[in-house]
Amino acid sequence: MSRRYGAFLLKAAVGLLLCLAPSFTRAQITVVRNGSQVGEPKVKVLFNTACRVVAEEFHLPNSFDAPFRVTLILGDTRDTVIGDELHKTHFIYMHRWDEAQFATSASRLALQHLVSQERKTRMVAEILRRARAAETVPYESLFDAKKERRASFK
Repeated sequence: MSRRYGAFLLKAAVGLLLCLAPSFTRAQITVVRNGSQVGEPKVKVLFNTACRVVAEEFHLPNSFDAPFRVTLILGDTRDTVIGDELHKTHFIYMHRWDEAQFATSASRLALQHLVSQERKTRMVAEILRRARAAETVPYESLFDAKKERRASFK
């Protein structure tokens, strides 16, 4: 099989997949290529599939359609994922296109979005409450408090 024919078959299969599964086209992902060659349909399919697999793994009742926007930046000097929920910005930086690395990054973002903001806020409040309860009291402060109590009884 020639390379051209193989590339044609791959594009046809991706196109057919996109037509048969409309939820795959819902990806809210922008691709900044910077000279790298990767098709946007492929990125969208991988991103939505990562979100769906994460949802299935945690037995979510409905399919998980990515409710967040992501920008994939290729050709960057770093390979990292940044998810800033306060500013609603999510970036995947990649030096060069790597399917497995992108799938890993996309699944990290999907995992991050499994928990509602309300639940995250409750968890942070609980973390802070427990940490404060576990803090040790400095030895010296015990004596200072004892002196203050004696002075108030005089």
